[in-house]
Amino acid sequence: MAKKFLTVEKRVNINSKLANLFDINIENEKLNVLSAVNRFSAKDVYANFSIPSFIKSLVDGFAVIASDTKGASSGNPIPLKLAGKLHIGEKFSRKLDKDECVFVPTGGMVPDGADAIVMIEYTEETLSEVFVMKEAHTGENLVRIGDDFKEGEKLIYKGDKITPNIVAAARAFGIREIDVFQKIKIGIFSTGDELVESGNLPSGKIYDTNEYTIFAEAVNGNFYPGVYGIVGDDKSKIKSMLKKTLSENDVVLMSGGTSKGIFDFTVSAINEIGKPGVCIHGLHLSPGKPTVFGVVNRKLVVGLSGNPLASFLVFRQVIIPLIYKKLGILQRKYTIIAMLSENLPSRKGREEFVIGKLFTKNSEQFVKPVFSESAFISPLIKGDGLITVPLMSEGYRKGDRVTFELW
Repeated sequence: MAKKFLTVEKRVNINSKLANLFDINIENEKLNVLSAVNRFSAKDVYANFSIPSFIKSLVDGFAVIASDTKGASSGNPIPLKLAGKLHIGEKFSRKLDKDECVFVPTGGMVPDGADAIVMIEYTEETLSEVFVMKEAHTGENLVRIGDDFKEGEKLIYKGDKITPNIVAAARAFGIREIDVFQKIKIGIFSTGDELVESGNLPSGKIYDTNEYTIFAEAVNGNFYPGVYGIVGDDKSKIKSMLKKTLSENDVVLMSGGTSKGIFDFTVSAINEIGKPGVCIHGLHLSPGKPTVFGVVNRKLVVGLSGNPLASFLVFRQVIIPLIYKKLGILQRKYTIIAMLSENLPSRKGREEFVIGKLFTKNSEQFVKPVFSESAFISPLIKGDGLITVPLMSEGYRKGDRVTFELW
């Protein structure tokens, strides 16, 4: 009798089924803002003062009391006493009096009492006076206290990826260090007698791509991956490698041996080294149906398909979101809406990932599906991203607009 997958599950249910079964115990570390780039914030960070912290001029011009300029025009210039000229970073020593003005450069601090800035282009200056030729309105050409950031406003959310944008905000408040999550250690190994690491390729053998591909995507996802090499189709050796990688990592990923063949030992190996063992065996997903999810002594173990395309997509679209969700990391995906250049049929009852190639025609963005088998590698370099066909859909027709997730 053919073996069956034990507990086939929908992708959308993976987090709810597994989240409470495993732990990821990592510490926080404090890093200089430059070293923290691309890491994930471990704490919320709040503004400890307002920006700007003073009323600031948007232009080079003269700080005035707006009511003093009422009726001013080129035909009716209004004279104001020039009380001073400020350099950037300087503060006027007193409150501005009626019928006075002070020169303030762009970004400069507006004197107390002033409520508008007249652009220098609408003035004429003498030794002691400035003639204003345009009526000013209260608040004109000013940035008020807190217009950019208000004191107490949240700057960085726990789980935010530290991007150049966040660095800019942090440095505006003089922040030099940010608390970030330590990188999660992921142990990776491949299984299969057909795999070769390097050197000459004997007949019937293939080079191991999965370990390297998963490593690269793990680095891209801000993990700390470790590669452990190839293990043959021997259950005792697989168990030994599982024990080693589990002792040295937070999460373990192995590829190969997840289907129903007589030499596929992933399920039994996981079940025999700890509890609760295999929790899910199979996804309503193509490619990636034979994926195995197990937990051993509160650590997550995932058996990925030996097929390169399947293992990469499941790691990227299923496992990384599962880990991020566990830690409260905010995952942002970059998507566009594009028109399908041809029909995209799918089998109802399974979710499907289809790689697509993006192109532009007559100013319209199109995506062409890259059809392939899950054992293929070429779609990863031929495509620009991913179309997801929902579980109960029979696909899309040529001309349909679809959400396209960019790599």
